[in-house]
Amino acid sequence: MNNRRNVSRHWLPAPALCAAMLVATPALAEAPTTTAAQTPAEGFAEFRRLLDAKQYDQAVVQAQKLVDETSKSAAPGEEQQVALMNLAVAQYFAGDYIGAEGSYQKVIGLIEASDRPTNPRLARAEAGLAATYYQGKRYDLAVQHFDRAVALSRRSEGLFNEAQLPLLEKYADSLTQVNRLQDALKVRRYSLRVVERKYGENSLRFAQELEAIGRWYAKVRAYDAARGSLRRAIDLVEELKGDDAPELIGPLTGLAECDRRQLLDPMMQQLGSPDEQRAAMFHDSAYAMAPALAASSIAVEGQKALEQAVAIAGNRPDASPAQLADVRTQLGDWYQSRQQPDRALPVYQQAWQSATGQTLEGKPLTDVLFGRPVLLHYLPPDSWDRYFGRPAGEVTVKNTQVEFVVTAQGRVADPRVIADGGDPKLAAQTVKAALAARYRPRFEKGQPVETAGVRLDQVFWVLVDTEPKPEPKPESAPRPEPTKGS
Repeated sequence: MNNRRNVSRHWLPAPALCAAMLVATPALAEAPTTTAAQTPAEGFAEFRRLLDAKQYDQAVVQAQKLVDETSKSAAPGEEQQVALMNLAVAQYFAGDYIGAEGSYQKVIGLIEASDRPTNPRLARAEAGLAATYYQGKRYDLAVQHFDRAVALSRRSEGLFNEAQLPLLEKYADSLTQVNRLQDALKVRRYSLRVVERKYGENSLRFAQELEAIGRWYAKVRAYDAARGSLRRAIDLVEELKGDDAPELIGPLTGLAECDRRQLLDPMMQQLGSPDEQRAAMFHDSAYAMAPALAASSIAVEGQKALEQAVAIAGNRPDASPAQLADVRTQLGDWYQSRQQPDRALPVYQQAWQSATGQTLEGKPLTDVLFGRPVLLHYLPPDSWDRYFGRPAGEVTVKNTQVEFVVTAQGRVADPRVIADGGDPKLAAQTVKAALAARYRPRFEKGQPVETAGVRLDQVFWVLVDTEPKPEPKPESAPRPEPTKGS
């Protein structure tokens, strides 16, 4: 683990999320504006073919050729900006974030030097640079450039333009990653306002945004606010589409995820009592918060929500095997996190059957869901972030790593320290935390199997030893041994 967030689970992305990711990633490739020569157009066509075929390394090479060609011009112009944007896109998808960063910065510099700060390409370049920092987990820099990209988008398209929504999603997440929760909440609420103005409060799109903010509330441990937002989304979908609508699956699984997080949160031991400080921080007078619940009620609510989602996914005449595999996997994860592997196993096996023959982004769905152990629950050592936020000169970060076996039941066995960060005590704390972790086990041919070589990283913020060390005493000459016979 390398930041201040608990390890999150990764579900199959919903179509809306895939679309948001596509828009929020760097701008799509642009065609060159010149038509005077055939060669640049042919070069771009080849670049776009490689990009569409996901041959990103080759697309980078082709895009670099186009950049080199446009660079021969005496004065930089539109063609060079377009070529650099396309290179940045290819570098981003190839995983070369350093290269993409440099290319986007060059585009931004060219546009700003051209005295055309209102050029729409500037907003796209800023969004691309922000997404590059986001993907590279450089969230502090991502925040700066998402802020600029959103401001440029509003300047050119209006305060409530829908195109900014994917940017706002990642902007809020970046703010959350740097622990600016109040600012992240403002961005989330603004997204809700944009959707409300565009589609109205009584729309499926508004319900989707309620689900999104509800999931965010759960991540930042504002569970009552999360539950209120997710329940409102469920009620709205049921009112619009009925109680068996496939659109219910999203908020139902979101509600179960909120419940799972709260049940496993060591800071929420008094589940029947609301967290007054957090409730005040996240309360929105426009939307009522759900009342605090006891642990037993939360467990019942979460399990029923997932069972309803499974029933909806399975009872549809045009049931999607991929969606059914996804929600069944989540129900299995619920049992597994609750330390009920015997109840999880048959549900996982049903999910495996649903996933068989399905693909996601060209990969077998069985491999995506069950090709490796998936971490479901991990509590880092209590002291790992005790000194987080201290001035840089007062703390240092030490990294520990433990390797172990994940059993067929999803438990950790045979841990061994790979890196102790220079302090065996820290490594011992990591081992203890790892032994309490829970995994979705790897499956082969529909059966859970043991997996060796699984690793877990844990960072610690520790105080730097600033006490002056005493000067070493000069060594005295060794006393001569007496000679034999003396």
